[in-house]
This record gives sequence, C-alpha cells and structure tokens, in this order.
Amino acid sequence: MYSRFTTLQNHSEEDQERLENSTAAIIGLGATGSAIAENLARHGVNLIIIDRDYLEEKDAYSSSLYTPEQCEKALPKAKAAEDYLKQFTGVEAYSESFKPDNTDLIEEADIILDGTDNLETRQVINDYSKKQGIPWIYTAAIAEKAYSMPIIDKCFNCMVQKPQKVATCETDGVMREVARVAAAKSVYKAVKMLTGSSVDERLELVDKNRFLKVEDSGCEVCESEVFPHLDQTARVSKLCGRGKYQFEKNISDENIAQAVKAGEKLAENDYLVRIGYEGREITFFRSGRVIVEARDEGHAESLISEVAGI
Repeated sequence: MYSRFTTLQNHSEEDQERLENSTAAIIGLGATGSAIAENLARHGVNLIIIDRDYLEEKDAYSSSLYTPEQCEKALPKAKAAEDYLKQFTGVEAYSESFKPDNTDLIEEADIILDGTDNLETRQVINDYSKKQGIPWIYTAAIAEKAYSMPIIDKCFNCMVQKPQKVATCETDGVMREVARVAAAKSVYKAVKMLTGSSVDERLELVDKNRFLKVEDSGCEVCESEVFPHLDQTARVSKLCGRGKYQFEKNISDENIAQAVKAGEKLAENDYLVRIGYEGREITFFRSGRVIVEARDEGHAESLISEVAGI
C-alpha cells in the first residue's frame, strides 16, 4: 500500500513503520484540518481528531471528507470525519472544543497539527506544546494564500504579541484548493518530523502572485504546427510502477477466458479481469488493453502470449 512512499530515496520501510507507530493530534476539521487528517491517515499515522463544530452545506465544498448527505444531517465534524478516516488508520474522535481543561485528550500525541480558525485555540496548542515538549505545526489558508510553519524551538505566542485584526475564512473566504496546498505543506513537514528528519522552522507562504518565469524555446509544435504526438499511438508503454507494461491489444472474451484457465483469477468486474501467473499479475481490460508485471517488455509480451494466445 505504501510502496510509493517507501521507494523514495530518503525514506524506507523503517520510516513507514515509524509512521504507523506514531500518533498525530489534529485540532479543527475544516478545510485545512480535514485535508491534513486525510493525508496523514493515508500515510498510516494514527489520529486523534477534535472539532467542536457540526457540518453545514458549505462544508461539502470545503472538504473531501464530507458528503452533502452528512452536511444536510448536520453531523458533528469529528464523527463524520471518523467514519471516513477509519478505513485507513486508527482514529479517536472528539466532538468538543480543545481547551485548557481537556488537553489530556491528546496526551498520546507525538505531534499536533493546527486546523483551527482562531487565535485563542492556537495559543492553547502553543502553551501545551511548550509545556509538554511536543512539536506542532501551524497551518492557515485565507483567501488565496496558504501558510505553514513547524513550531519546535520557536514560540507562536511570540509571533502574535501585538493583537491585530486578523482576516478569517468568514470575512475573506478561502479557495478549497489553497486550503489543500496549506494542508499538504504541513503534512509534508509532519511526515519528515515523525520519521526523524529535520525541517526548516520558518513560516512558509504560498501566494498566487508568486510565479517562476518559463519561456518557449521554439519547437515544431509551436512554430510549425506539427503535432507528432497526435499522429502516433504507442503500442506499448511502461507504467509508473515496478515493472508494469501496458499493451494495446485486440483482446476478445475468448482470450480472457483462456487466460483465466491458464492462471489464477484474482479480480473481475465489468471493466477488467486480473489473473496471477508465475508470480506476476496480468490485467485484461475489456476495452482491449493489457497491463503486465514483467522484467522487461519482451518478458511481458511472452507472458501475454502464453496465457491468452495472442
């Protein structure tokens, strides 16, 4: 399940074990907090989620965790999120405010992630973090700007010593995509921290007005209106995966039936049939494609020929 992560140059199976043995507390499950929760859950991190609010119609826009039906029923955000997240990892959900008299709810957490929308709760998180020596990550998304900052040795309270009017999602709105960017930035930092890597303890800002300049260098597509990539269809292509090849074949039902007899059927639905053969998986799509696990292209061709006769 986690092969895309464990094959990264700077990560390993041991890092994945660290994630699965760690617990993150997420305070607030709005646009940013719910995205943080989903991303960490898919990493296998155990979660403690806390939110005092209930679902409204707007939440179906803001978050991928909540369905319109759940929003119509005004379910507590924490319970609705739990229903989705528990498919991936262990979850403790609390439908209440995070305040000084219930900080024991997160005493098992290795890290705290901020999904809140108010200064007061963030200051409670910061005080608890400093007292217990647990790092936390500040996250915010307002209008079209995303913010993320790990707080380990520094202090959030120092950043907000001078009270000032702060924009909120209620006053300035928020693009759901920007909230997901902020969440992704914070989850990236959390994964690094939980697996023992260092992170830069600075406030990161992602702003719609910051771009890198890219210029056309001139090629046959833009200068001569020649479109070679539309004039050819690749017969075979290598997929992003460990030794997977896709072939465009004229696959018939008879070919698929022959393949099922030759191997072990692993899955079947209206769109495809997957078999196991000599320790490899071969997937026949009814539309005519075949995806094969193989050492190389020649080996893939050989496997298709052996099981399906084509």
